[in-house]
Amino acid sequence: MRTWDLKEKFDRQDEQHNAVVARYEAAVVAAGTQLQDLKTQKDALIHDEFKTGADRSKEKAKLSAQIEAAEKALTAAEHERGQAYEYRRTMDDRISVRQLVLDWSDGFRSSVRSDELQPVLDRLTKARAAYYNALLDVKDLEAAYEPTFQQLRDMAYNDNVNHPGDYRSPLPIISNSDIPLITREDLLQIENYRKLPNGIDRTTGGAR
Repeated sequence: MRTWDLKEKFDRQDEQHNAVVARYEAAVVAAGTQLQDLKTQKDALIHDEFKTGADRSKEKAKLSAQIEAAEKALTAAEHERGQAYEYRRTMDDRISVRQLVLDWSDGFRSSVRSDELQPVLDRLTKARAAYYNALLDVKDLEAAYEPTFQQLRDMAYNDNVNHPGDYRSPLPIISNSDIPLITREDLLQIENYRKLPNGIDRTTGGAR
């Protein structure tokens, strides 16, 4: 499998951009956590006032100011995160999916097809021709011996008439079970599971 340069560049760029966006996401999470912690502290002070009767006004005022600041910080962090997403979407030097599709269609796909796929297709074409020729060779061989076989079979039948009880039927040179067939099940096994039929070993680059 060859390297697709533009896709690798896209992946590196995407990884870098995602890392930047992740920092903005982390800032939003941190600001939100800080705000929630401050609110929890203020709630605890109010609870303590009811529990102990103590006046926690000063502490609450301080926390209220901190909460206000934390809310502004969260709003700012969320705004910056939105800007980061928008900039990543619209930045001029970003490799687009459209560019990937065009590069795939205009160059990469053609080079893979010519350099890698075509040799495999050539092997398939030769294998197909060899298989069909071998089948025809089988039929030629069968036809060559058929007259002799038919003659012998007739002789054996007639001999049984004259000498009943010891009939032996001759077998043909070739039977259908001798012929290795390419079945639909075999093809589906390769198509769906990438598994070769039983009795066939996978070789590097396929059998040559």
